[in-house]
Amino acid sequence: MRNILLVSATKLEHHDDDLFGIPIHIIGIGKVNAAVNTQILIEKYNPDIVINFGSVGSLKNFKVGEVLEVGTVYNDFYAGSIYNYEPIKISDSNIKCLSTDTFYEHDQEYHHSYLNAINNCDIVEMELYSIAKSCIAANKILYSYKWISDDGSSADWKINASIGYNNFKKVFYERFNKEVA
Repeated sequence: MRNILLVSATKLEHHDDDLFGIPIHIIGIGKVNAAVNTQILIEKYNPDIVINFGSVGSLKNFKVGEVLEVGTVYNDFYAGSIYNYEPIKISDSNIKCLSTDTFYEHDQEYHHSYLNAINNCDIVEMELYSIAKSCIAANKILYSYKWISDDGSSADWKINASIGYNNFKKVFYERFNKEVA
């Protein structure tokens, strides 16, 4: 059985302390919280794999509650010509995720560079890029499963997050049943 580290941004997304007996660790909302707390947890528990899960906004035509495995994660950091960051590939999935420090609302105005990033990705959230960087630094395998909770409007987020989490539990059990049996 592999040592699994489960990380989630906030308990508001799931309301559980564990998943099939595996503790869920809250790392906080945003990239700084995610990086620092993921690194601390990796050092403390030395997991074989890290599994991140949580709610995301859909940038394409995904349905509320749909669970997606992230393949590539992009960072919204922009420093002009002095720095060119690379996206991080974490699985063979075609799903592209943008990690941003901005809560994306579809009816707001944004800079064209931010809109280009939004248009290039399938989903948007606030932690995964930093989690991926922490896992790379510690040489840990990372999986990320995100469920659709909104489409740029947070009006029904709580209800939709609950639907998605229930769907994620099924996906998690099917994918990692050897580790939870």
